[in-house]
Amino acid sequence: MSRGPVQDDSSGKESVHSDGWSESGGASQSRAHRHSGRRYRSGVGFRPETSARSGGQVGSGSWVTRVRRAVNEQGFYALVYLILANLIIFVLNLPQVSRFLGTAGVPGLNDAISEVLLFLFLLATRFDEVTGRREDGVGYHSSKAPGVLFLVGAFILMIFFGSLETGLTGLVDRGSQALGLVYRSTTAQIEATQFGIWAPLDTAILVPIVEELLLRGVVMARLKPYGRTFAIVTSAFIFACMHGDLTQGVFTFLLGLLLGYVAMEYSLTWSIILHIANNLILADSVMWLTQALPTSTGDMVNRIIAIFGLVAGLVVLLIWRRPLVEYVRTHRAARGTYKGWLALGLILLVLLALVSAAQRFSMA
Repeated sequence: MSRGPVQDDSSGKESVHSDGWSESGGASQSRAHRHSGRRYRSGVGFRPETSARSGGQVGSGSWVTRVRRAVNEQGFYALVYLILANLIIFVLNLPQVSRFLGTAGVPGLNDAISEVLLFLFLLATRFDEVTGRREDGVGYHSSKAPGVLFLVGAFILMIFFGSLETGLTGLVDRGSQALGLVYRSTTAQIEATQFGIWAPLDTAILVPIVEELLLRGVVMARLKPYGRTFAIVTSAFIFACMHGDLTQGVFTFLLGLLLGYVAMEYSLTWSIILHIANNLILADSVMWLTQALPTSTGDMVNRIIAIFGLVAGLVVLLIWRRPLVEYVRTHRAARGTYKGWLALGLILLVLLALVSAAQRFSMA
């Protein structure tokens, strides 16, 4: 794993340590961080004693309070976003509004309009984050770019996550049938509406852009001062909760971890590109391919992709295990930081996700 550049305290010069991991685009370089006006090296076991933002000791009651406030703010912001998204769709789908806008009978057009309106909401309420002007946020540009091998590995991991979702969906579906219930997954509902031009444009392009701006550009950026891994994990968890689906929640959490790392260590641009690749290639394109084939052939293609994803994904994780462990250790949150999850905004978001997930089950 690349461990530089870091600041050499004795000479003031930059020293670079590399074992070749950066050439394959793997785990990121460790960086020096500022805490209370002093510069420290990030490294395994690193614990800053004070925080410039908290004004108190990291891990203390004041630190936990600051973290909880930040998580609470992001939880409520996600709730407001969800409420606004549902309100916009409700209004756009009103017969009078659809006729006035000319969207009636055009699959996906109202959804595309809603994404544009949600983007304007983000721009109006979080301008600095959306435009990349927040000094300690997640920007669109970086001095480093992921290598080709890293991008290939990330793509394989997205297939791996999708394979896990497919397997979990099958288990939940069979379990539901045994209990006399019917499970309606979000993925199945999306597949049933992917017609025309606007629906694929919405799910493959607009949704990834807006979701990355919200989850990585805003939520993760605002949690970044409390630890990189904490910000990545928390934003991924909020990402999963916002989907309100048991099986897709597992997928979006894992995807959120990957995209969070990419946005944090490279740039928001790369996380958007990967998110679009996931939705356009691994979701929509595969769906169109299997639907165009005979049912038995389509099922066989899906099984081949799932098996490949599971095997190749495990291989990638095996290859990346040491850099991943080192990254987590290097940037692990200070003690007590995850107590910040006990925030009203996040708790309400979790409860809403559970209610939404429960509503996907109905009597057969």
